[in-house]
Amino acid sequence: MTTLTDYSINDAPMLMDIRSDTLEPISNTSRKFVFRLDQAGYLDQNSVLLFKLANSANNNNLRVNGFNGGLGAIKRAIFQVGDFVINDVSGADEIMTLLNFVGKNEQVRNNYDCWYYQNQLHYKVLEGADTSSAGADNCGTGSIVCDKVSSGVNIGDVANGNAGASVNSCRIQQSSANNIQMGIPLGVLFPCLKGRTLPLFLFQDYRILITIEFHDAPQYINDIAEVNGGAGNNDGLRANANAITYSDVKLQVDYIIMPAEVQNKDRAMTNAQGGLNLTFFDSVKIEKQIPAHANGVLQEVEHRIGADNKEVHKIYMTKRLTADDGTPTNAIFLQQRIDGINQEEYNVNIAGVDVFPEYKWAPSSQYDETSNCLGTDIQVPRPVYYNDDNTAFNGLGTQTGGTLGKYKPLCLDLQNGNDGVLGAGRTMGAYPIIFKYRRKGSRAVATYFSRPLNTALEVNYHLLVSKTANIRSTPQGTNVMVSY
Repeated sequence: MTTLTDYSINDAPMLMDIRSDTLEPISNTSRKFVFRLDQAGYLDQNSVLLFKLANSANNNNLRVNGFNGGLGAIKRAIFQVGDFVINDVSGADEIMTLLNFVGKNEQVRNNYDCWYYQNQLHYKVLEGADTSSAGADNCGTGSIVCDKVSSGVNIGDVANGNAGASVNSCRIQQSSANNIQMGIPLGVLFPCLKGRTLPLFLFQDYRILITIEFHDAPQYINDIAEVNGGAGNNDGLRANANAITYSDVKLQVDYIIMPAEVQNKDRAMTNAQGGLNLTFFDSVKIEKQIPAHANGVLQEVEHRIGADNKEVHKIYMTKRLTADDGTPTNAIFLQQRIDGINQEEYNVNIAGVDVFPEYKWAPSSQYDETSNCLGTDIQVPRPVYYNDDNTAFNGLGTQTGGTLGKYKPLCLDLQNGNDGVLGAGRTMGAYPIIFKYRRKGSRAVATYFSRPLNTALEVNYHLLVSKTANIRSTPQGTNVMVSY
């Protein structure tokens, strides 16, 4: 009877606190900064890397590119506990833009993300012939081009080497005090933090370090003085090396302090047999090259990717044409682009078996597989991804205007449908993954492909893999082991 009339509340206490600290680097060079975190509470994904840029070129011509802005500044991000690496994200500008940026629609990117990254890229549909926007591609009504008035950078007259280019907003000035501070959430930089927190208090006997390495200016900075490809850069409006410096680099860290009862439950699991396992994603980057070939002749390349005993969930292939032919077609995306070839196809062989019954050659099929990998569509105008002959002939985008085939990753989804991280991918054996790629370059389609598509390619493969951190309490202290 007493249990029927007992109205006492036995819920776990829900009082929690958030402690915010601003961390200065414990060591740094001009482009590499190391931070040490406290072993306190749970690290929140909304903790932010803060930094400012300063113009060292002694001019007022610089701005971060309008596509992904300051997100393009990050070359590498490392999260480590003691000597164990939780995440080592090389090519962070590429893979994090794919995973956390291009899946958002243009309104969100330009009205929300811009407060973090200072990106500002708008498109417009031409209502008549406009060679200053479309370039030499002879496109007119219906062509999608960069809106030079609303975007962060006016790319100028693209038919005349970007002449008349100007900075519309967020100019990088010589004094960092006059420049806007940029912020990149750690949940964007590190897959282990995306959509979750990390219990730092369990790593009480280890140093917790975050290392950030930045790119040099040519990777993502526009310079409106560098018309006609400037200094042999090919891209047009691409800044020269050492044009910017980094200052006021800090971490704004949010530690979530949960009630003692909640934290003690996690701590108790480290005393259980086998300890506590934290599973999360990591990114692995593999660099490859594809040589130039004769235009219109089928080129087939097989890249072997070692992933021994790793559980692979996704494979992202990115590529950039590297030849300097003097055509400034990349002023919008700079080195943040992922070049598409108008005739290209791919397949992937795992353990001697092709994943697809035939090469994936149709752009719509390639786009569908990319959407499966990202969990959402790539939110860019059609010609920015599609640069097949039909798209070019119909004048939907322009190569000289910088809106044709400038962001086209090729992807493979290996997830098996299970929830979670561990057990949801495909475990690789001793045989390497073989990524089979074919291209023919461009057909003779008048001036629609003014830049050759048969030149050498710089290729990166980003693998999203499972990783586990095992935490056990011993009489000598906490023991941590991180493994794939």
